[in-house]
Order: sequence, then structure tokens, then C-alpha cells
Amino acid sequence: MPAPPAADGRPDSRPAADPPVLPSGGSRPTLRLARRLAPYRRRLLPAALASAGGELAAAALMATASWLITRAAQHPPIASVSLAIVAVRALALGRGALRPGDRLLGHDGVPRVVAGLRTRVYGALVPLAPAGTPAFRGGGPPARPAVDVDAAQDLLLRVLLPAVTAGTVGAAATATATLLLPQAGILLALHLAVAALLVPAAVLAVSHRAVRAQAAARSEPAAHKVDLTEGGADPAANGARGRAARRARRAASRIARPGRRRARTTSLACAVLVLFQGAALAAVTWSALRAHADGPLSPAHLTVLAVLTLVSFEALQPLPAAACRLAEVRVRAERPAGLFDAPAPVTEPGAPGTGGPLGVHTET
Repeated sequence: MPAPPAADGRPDSRPAADPPVLPSGGSRPTLRLARRLAPYRRRLLPAALASAGGELAAAALMATASWLITRAAQHPPIASVSLAIVAVRALALGRGALRPGDRLLGHDGVPRVVAGLRTRVYGALVPLAPAGTPAFRGGGPPARPAVDVDAAQDLLLRVLLPAVTAGTVGAAATATATLLLPQAGILLALHLAVAALLVPAAVLAVSHRAVRAQAAARSEPAAHKVDLTEGGADPAANGARGRAARRARRAASRIARPGRRRARTTSLACAVLVLFQGAALAAVTWSALRAHADGPLSPAHLTVLAVLTLVSFEALQPLPAAACRLAEVRVRAERPAGLFDAPAPVTEPGAPGTGGPLGVHTET
């Protein structure tokens, strides 16, 4: 790389000092970023409770309504179903209140957490300024740690909250199914565990490679954009403007290709979850029908088991998108995680020393 020109226009012959490089943050930058977010858990707890409560209310509403419809078909006394009628009304109102509350609390608390983390990032950037770190030189890769703090928002809203909600709903559905019919609860737990672990893990593995490829391809279109906007006169003078534009379009298509791969992976994962849902429904229904044939299980409880199976897998549907987002967060969290561990190039002394005007120690 040529030396920058001096003040008089001639090239500077002094060797340029190599700036320090920020550490990468280790092999688990997402966990390191999550530990930085741990002090803010009180702000996130209401959003997590509202999200889990809304999904639990929706699942309980479906199960209670299905029991009520099946039981009402047997023409029982009104007093035997009055509690279920009141429960359906209460759960419907609770679901309607918790769903907007979940969005409101999440989009209020998470930006506050990200704002506090961004302040800490800028505080970690300030001591690096005297070392000539490239973070202060116009937008190179180390210049984006403060921008990449927004990965914490995706980690909280689009990864952790869906995972906590899916786990809560799955545990509640499994416990209820076990109380009604133990073998049905075991079958439901097995299907839920396999679907909730294997499908997001596969999406994460495929999406991580796609995100890496997309991040590596992003710098090329930026260079083409600079060439076309600031140096477009040279290709135009030499009749190469169309060729330069085609190169820029090919570079842009290379960025879009990993994104399309991630979208196909997420769609396929959602389809696989539907297959798991069908398999779990068939297994639980078969077990419930056998128990109903032997006598201990009523038709209303059989209906509740089938509906619980369907509802519990509905809570898993956001997990493929959450795994895809986690792959992006893992890449974007490297710079903020490494920035917190970067050693300060200038260390302030604990006590002022004695020295002359030029900093030379003098003895009396």
C-alpha cells in the first residue's frame, strides 16, 4: 500500500506503524455478548413473561374450548360446564391483552438494554483512540463494533424470547398431557424434544455458512459502488462503463445468493416441523384411542390431547427463523465481544509521578 502524501504533496517516506488489531472475542462471542446483557435481565423479564403468558393463554384457550365443545355435545347439565365457559372467556381476554403487551414490553425494554450496551461499547472505544486503531479511520471492518451492538437486539427479541416461549408452552403441554394420559405425555415429549433440538440445529449449521459467505461478499459491491460513483469518468472515457456495471451487478447477486439459501432452509425447516407435528398427532391420538377403548379416557379428554399436540408444535414454528437469526448474531457479535477484552494502549498511572518539563525524572 503506498505511503500517504505529506503536507507538501510529496509521498511520505516514513514507515507507517501497524495499528493494533482488536481481538476476535474468542470462539463463543454470542455467549460473551449474552453475559454482557445479564445485568439487564430485570428489564427483559416482563417481556418474557408476557410472551410466555400469551402463548400459554392461547394454548389453554384452544384446549378448554375443545373440551367444552366435546362435552356440550353430550348434553350435560349447564352447571357442569359453567366453569369451562367462564375459563374460555377469561383466557380469550387474557390472550388479547398479553399479545400486545408482549410486543410493547419487548420493544420498549430491549432498546433500553441496547442503548446501555452501546454506551459501554463507546466507553471501550475511547481508550483505543491514542493507539491509532482503524476503528477511527473511516469505516473499515473494525469500525463497526458500535453498529454491531444491534445484534444484541436480535439476540433478545428474535432468538431468546421465541426459545423461552416455545420451551414454556412445550413443558406445560407435556405436563397436561401426562396428567391426562401418561403414555401420551411421553410420546408428546419425545416428539417435541427431537423437533425442537434437531431442526433448529440443522438450520443454524446451514445458515452459519451462508452468513459467513454473505459477510465475505459484502465488501466487493462497496468497492464497485465507489468506483462507479467517484471514478465513473475513467470507465466512461474508455468505453468500459457497461462492463463495470455488470461486474457490480454480479457482485450484488453473490450477496443475495446466501440470503436465498437461508430463506429456503428456513422454509424447509418449517415444513419438517409440520411433519413432526403430524407424526406426534398420530402417535398421541393412537395412544388415546387405545386408552379410550379400554375405558379410562373420555372423548373430551381425547380431544384435549389432540388439540394440545397441535398447539404445542405451533409454538415451535418461530424456532427455525430464530436459529437463522442466531447465525447472523454469532457473526455480528464478534467485534463487540472482542472489543470489551481489548487491552487499553494507554494506562493511566495510579499516582502522579515527579518529573521535569519533558517528563524526565529529576532527583533533588
